[in-house]
Amino acid sequence: MKKLVFIFMVVFALTGCSIDDDNTPNISYELAEIVANDLPDELELGEVYEVTVTYVLPSTCHNFFGLDARREGAVGAERRNIFIAAVSTINEDENCDTTTGGETGTSKFTITIDEEDDYTFNFLIGENNNEPIYQTVVVPVVDPAAN
Repeated sequence: MKKLVFIFMVVFALTGCSIDDDNTPNISYELAEIVANDLPDELELGEVYEVTVTYVLPSTCHNFFGLDARREGAVGAERRNIFIAAVSTINEDENCDTTTGGETGTSKFTITIDEEDDYTFNFLIGENNNEPIYQTVVVPVVDPAAN
């Protein structure tokens, strides 16, 4: 009898949950243009900075999802070469006018300056023929202990 109850509960649990849920939104991710940043003219070794970026969403149908800030590599100059993109979402199932310009917003990322050489920040500002276009900002690092 216990086995029968167990089998019934398993069958009930498996048939009660459908993975083919038609109510799931059809969400796509798209990049938004970064139009401004507040990087300082120089960075101090050992300091932590909170950098604010301003973005413009592609249309009023888009919602801000987050910032994607990645280093090019793990060591040396590649570690100090940082790419920043604003990511947005759009619900493909909604009837929305994608030709109307989107809202402007701000978001922040944090970076610790732990190397003495210049840092290069590449802010995604658009694309041309599916190739990214970046605004590149090189910021020198100063050592306050050296003064």
